[in-house]
Amino acid sequence: MGNGMDIHDSERHTKIHINTIRENSTLRTVWDFLIVILILVSCGLIPFQIAFQHVAYRPGTVVLYLIDFFFLIDILLNFFTSYRYKGTEITDLKKTTNHYLKTFFVIDLLANLPVDAIFLGSQDIQIYGISLVLVLRMLRLLRVVRLFVIFSRWEALSWTNAGFLRIMKFLAIIMLLIHWMSCAWYLTGFIDNFPKDCWVVMMGIKDADPMTQYIRSLYWAIVTMTTVGYGDITPHRNIEYLFTMLVMLLGASMYAFIIGNIASLISNLDATKANFWNRVESVEQYLRSRHLPPELNQQVRKYYEYLWAHHRGQKKDDLFDDLPVPFRIDIMLHLTRELLEKVPLFKYCSPTLRNMLLIALKPQTFAPEEYIVREGEVGKEIYFISQGKAEIRSNEGEKSHSTLEDGDYFGIMSLILNEKRTAAVKALTYCEIFILSGDDFNLIKNDYPELNDVLKKISSEQTEKISTFVMDGIIL
Repeated sequence: MGNGMDIHDSERHTKIHINTIRENSTLRTVWDFLIVILILVSCGLIPFQIAFQHVAYRPGTVVLYLIDFFFLIDILLNFFTSYRYKGTEITDLKKTTNHYLKTFFVIDLLANLPVDAIFLGSQDIQIYGISLVLVLRMLRLLRVVRLFVIFSRWEALSWTNAGFLRIMKFLAIIMLLIHWMSCAWYLTGFIDNFPKDCWVVMMGIKDADPMTQYIRSLYWAIVTMTTVGYGDITPHRNIEYLFTMLVMLLGASMYAFIIGNIASLISNLDATKANFWNRVESVEQYLRSRHLPPELNQQVRKYYEYLWAHHRGQKKDDLFDDLPVPFRIDIMLHLTRELLEKVPLFKYCSPTLRNMLLIALKPQTFAPEEYIVREGEVGKEIYFISQGKAEIRSNEGEKSHSTLEDGDYFGIMSLILNEKRTAAVKALTYCEIFILSGDDFNLIKNDYPELNDVLKKISSEQTEKISTFVMDGIIL
């Protein structure tokens, strides 16, 4: 297993080579978050310098130099960062290097060229009154490509909300576009040395401070790109008309694209909830059409509310069926960890037998006052209470015997004896229960004879409890 910069460990992943950084490691994620912030800062500060400061060296330049340093480190880290190919994480250092060289290295290199050093003696060269060095720094805006790469990587992380990240990505792009259009709008006057009919002079802000000039430009960009257009800042020259038309077309396209995507994302974020409650509404409509008692309708409603609050409406019995057995075992070990500590059937089993029993369990939720098993039924399942309280009752529910709580189980006696149950079990609260079917139990018992020894050991340790049930004539 790799070391050094590798900080994420898992038995199922490809062997990590020395000096390889996992793409989903904490180190990489934190670093990417820092890079996203620096991308937004640099892609905002550079156009502002060009439009409103016009010269290459200002206080903000020190910040840009510091940002450049971080991006040079990022380029180096990218050579050592793993990537995915057809679902498999590639961690071989030679392959990660070749992959980066063939994909985003050229773009990253152009976006981080040391133009200040290359054109050290060209500070006085200007293009339309703007320093050549500043103009060449526009290459830094290519860093936006890195923004898409990072967000795509984050969307693949299991603990992130992909829909929320897409919305954040769209908002970031919108803000950058509006900012860039604001700076470019001001430059339409600057490049012609502010003629009398340019919008800057007409608005009386030619000699205003840069922030005032930027706010007016930002205001114009927002009302134009959103197609509001109040008409208080209007074009007067050909270049202004042309640029305004370009921004209006861009704004209309962006507005339709972004709003459509955000609406789709929001609906997708809520799709599970909408589908669940649509199903609930269908059930309630059917119950009302059959004139069932309002009390029963209310109980059904409360049951669905509980399912949504605790399970987000997911059907748990087949949720993991398409996962490989090792993953299902790990999931069940986590979901049933309290049962494993309390239930003798699991405590005395070998790990292999325990795992076979676990993946055969099916979860089910029972509402208060609902019968989990009924008196007179033939025992065909074993029930393990993960959470909740239930009561053993006999004589058609008239006689109460004992209360079952977290970690208790029942049904094994009637299953082994192949007898009818002489008592019922009724839920007192919402009960989260794992059910082992008799068919699965018998199959496992045939494949793993040690299960018979486990059952004998359990019965010998619980003689007192079994005797009490026998005296009361209870078979569960």
